Amino acid sequence: MNLDVKKYRSYKRWFLFHLYKLKYLVLCVIIGITILTLTRTLIPVVIGNIIDNLLLLQDQANLIIMISIGLSLYLFRNAMDYVTMMAGHYLGLKTEQNMRKEFFDTIQLKPLRYYDSARTGDLQALATNDLRVINTMVSHGSFYIYPFFQVVMTIFLLIEFLDFRLALIFIPFILLYIYFILYYRKKVSPYASARLRKHSNLAVVLQDSITGAAVVRSFTAEKMEREKFSRAVYAFRDNWIGETKVQSKYYPMLVLYIAIGITFLASCVFVFQSTLTIGDLAAINLLLITLIDPTNTLFWATNDMMIGFAASSRLYIALSREESEHSTNKDFKWASDFKGKIEFKNVTFSYRNGDESNPPILKNLSFTIEPYQRVALVGPTGCGKTTLVKLILRLYEPQKGTILLDGVDIRDYPLQILRRHIGYIEQDIYLFSRSINENIAFGEQNATQEDIIEVAKLAQVDEFVQEFPKKYNTIVGERGTRLSGGEKQRIAIAQAFLTNPEIIILDDSVSAIDSETEEKIGRAMKNILKNRTTLIITHRLHTIRTSDKIIVLKHGKIVAEGNHNNLLQSSEDYRRIFGKHLLLPELTIKKAYEVEK
Repeated sequence: MNLDVKKYRSYKRWFLFHLYKLKYLVLCVIIGITILTLTRTLIPVVIGNIIDNLLLLQDQANLIIMISIGLSLYLFRNAMDYVTMMAGHYLGLKTEQNMRKEFFDTIQLKPLRYYDSARTGDLQALATNDLRVINTMVSHGSFYIYPFFQVVMTIFLLIEFLDFRLALIFIPFILLYIYFILYYRKKVSPYASARLRKHSNLAVVLQDSITGAAVVRSFTAEKMEREKFSRAVYAFRDNWIGETKVQSKYYPMLVLYIAIGITFLASCVFVFQSTLTIGDLAAINLLLITLIDPTNTLFWATNDMMIGFAASSRLYIALSREESEHSTNKDFKWASDFKGKIEFKNVTFSYRNGDESNPPILKNLSFTIEPYQRVALVGPTGCGKTTLVKLILRLYEPQKGTILLDGVDIRDYPLQILRRHIGYIEQDIYLFSRSINENIAFGEQNATQEDIIEVAKLAQVDEFVQEFPKKYNTIVGERGTRLSGGEKQRIAIAQAFLTNPEIIILDDSVSAIDSETEEKIGRAMKNILKNRTTLIITHRLHTIRTSDKIIVLKHGKIVAEGNHNNLLQSSEDYRRIFGKHLLLPELTIKKAYEVEK
């Protein structure tokens, strides 16, 4: 499911769309409220008739009928109250379920740049707390409109069946009653919105502290983190206090009590004047008393509505920020004779993150990697090496230029098919808190145990897995915390091997592996990398020297390319990279290759 931002131009339309999907359930709730309101308002009228029949007319037969009707209405009202409440809660649960599924599905389709600016704790709060708040709003939404139904029914019965004079006395109080409800809603709304933001800030601080626990302890920064968390807690508390102060000025209840008191005194005067019966006096005042419970409920329902709409707005903004990735040409079939030729043509890219003025990371880049070539990408930190390979995977889109695979623009490849045929091993390995088996098979869910063990042996994973009591069923912990850096990298290499990709990208993937293990993996990779295009980002001299081609990046530009021996002679930048490792010959060509952009 993907959020169509053009179709739902506001969070209110998006919210109503989810209610419309459950329209029959919504209709049941509305019918239930209508019936419940009607029975609540009719019961006082029946009681008034019972009193008049008992005290004045002493009509025993009619009295029994009226008592039976009153008892039936009472029982029916309780039953409808229960059914309406259950229907409302079920509506809330279904709405939350649908929204949560949409949220997860949509977030999964967001491009990587979306996560560059998103905060993990904030997204977690949206997916849990905010959606739960919307559930509460929908569940209790009936209680927001129910009091207004009751007020309308009360005035109607006063005018048509009971006493027009008392209706005229009561109407000004009703207008004041509605004004204070709207006034309360306006005052509490900012606090409701702020409450969600403060809660998200709490989640962000907590998530950062837990994720970075090792760093916090390494720098003995526990006190600073406690103070940071305390500030977030106090901000949440202060907002809650401000909201409570507004809640303490909930005047509709006071207006209602005054209206009931004045109406009772007026009805007593009319009884003494013999222009109003005792039964009507009881009916009118009981009818007004039935407004107390809805008015009290309206206090909580208003809070739920305000915070619920604030949560809907936050969710809609999170879902509509950045267009989702779309796969074009769904009927596209990967060529059986795919070679793996990679071409960059005048590619320029910058991390915009909403700021168009950010300088480009890659500037007018053009180069070609021939099929089955093993190419090393080298250069100083921050020159754009990792960014370049992420463009090949379409994790980001260049602002200018074209990237071709076997002569086809990568934008013409469906994303899932493209990424399934490219194996990417990052330097910063992320492992899920699952078993070693599940992590290796993450990209190939249908792999057999034999396949997993085979690639594990090639990637030198099997040798340390055998030391664990549960072998391949060992849980690696959050982000793989139970494993060393080298062990995590070997699992990531096995993960890539298992998908059997046509193109392999290694982003400094052996940086945490000792030389002996690297040599073992290197021997295994010689067979695996045959007939595959390979792009390697590395600082390992042996890996660079044995590459078919080396591309040297500096400040987002290619400053040299060629093989190891040629670059030692021709490129000052390449010589500088290995100046500490080799006794270098004198430069015979001062600058044989330089690309001026």
